[in-house]
Amino acid sequence: MPAHPTEPATPLAAMPLPATPLPATGRTFVVGALGHRLRVTVGGEGADALGAAFADAWSHLLLSDAAAGGAEVAEQEVSVVAPGGDTAVAAALADASARITRALIDRSTGRGLLFHAAAVADRDGGAILLVGPSGAGKTTAVARLATASGYLTDEMALVGADGAVLPYPKPLSVGRGGPVKAQLAPRALGLAVAEPRPHPVSRVIVLDRDPGLAGPPRSRRLDLIESLDALVPQLSALAHHPRPLRALAELIRQVGGIELLTYADARELDPVAGPPAAPPGSAEELAFTTPAVGRDAAEGTTSLVRTPVGDAVEAGGLLALAHGAEVRVLAGIAGTLWRETAQPRTEDALLARLRDAHGAAPGDDAAFHDAVGLLVDAGVLEWRR
Repeated sequence: MPAHPTEPATPLAAMPLPATPLPATGRTFVVGALGHRLRVTVGGEGADALGAAFADAWSHLLLSDAAAGGAEVAEQEVSVVAPGGDTAVAAALADASARITRALIDRSTGRGLLFHAAAVADRDGGAILLVGPSGAGKTTAVARLATASGYLTDEMALVGADGAVLPYPKPLSVGRGGPVKAQLAPRALGLAVAEPRPHPVSRVIVLDRDPGLAGPPRSRRLDLIESLDALVPQLSALAHHPRPLRALAELIRQVGGIELLTYADARELDPVAGPPAAPPGSAEELAFTTPAVGRDAAEGTTSLVRTPVGDAVEAGGLLALAHGAEVRVLAGIAGTLWRETAQPRTEDALLARLRDAHGAAPGDDAAFHDAVGLLVDAGVLEWRR
């Protein structure tokens, strides 16, 4: 039975952040990003060093007193304490970046699709999203590609309902052999920050770094269900989006299909031409439908009914369902059982519907009961009495 949950799609929102007491004294900054203002206070023995490092790394996103309208208008506070010592200051600066990103995720939940992704502007003013989990090489790839265009973000990309990404050009987190990643301003890596406006997404690339790959980077298009399977684990706050699967399917269609880019080293990526592109998918390959997800009230008799879902998308004979932060993909009789249980049905009525759709066969009643049991155990269907 091809019904399976993905991993919970909250990689960014679940970042562990240790509790930090509010410093009694320290420097205060106002960061402006994604349409929000955050007041950042630094303190502790290393406050002076941390403040200087923070001001340098975040200079392009800091608001002046006039632009900020006074720190009291900031929507959220972020506080970081730095003990003395260079290593402690570096760790506190990385902690500040994580806290700011987490605060922006909280403020942006429900405004669009929140990808764990880097992004770079293309030559036409659009945006190329580079999607992947931590360690996939997003920062290295975007640092290479943005030398010829414009830097948008290296960690979190917010794509609105209009299919455009809002810039969040935070300091890049770069490993330099030490215990803590350095937080570097884009200019420190020779990168120009893209214009502070929405950039329509032109490509979505899932990074597949393979150090053992022989030959140049190569790209292939994923079908719609493969794309959902690749993208959903890299989304935050999926359950808070009103129609997450539909929004994803529309984005996939907008860019001509998701690309899987396999490469050995980011230095092989051409910053002028951009990553190699696979031919776009056809309209038929990218077609999808959005079945109704509601259900009717239960009847008085014992019956089966589907459980509530947040969204559903159907493509290529497969059905994807959003259950909170999880996505399940159904095929064959599993998909039929879900479609036929928008209203409660008895087992006999449901088996008759299944035979109408797929034809009768010897032993089909046993297969039916096995499928029902699996879907009930998975939380897709439930009994009502």
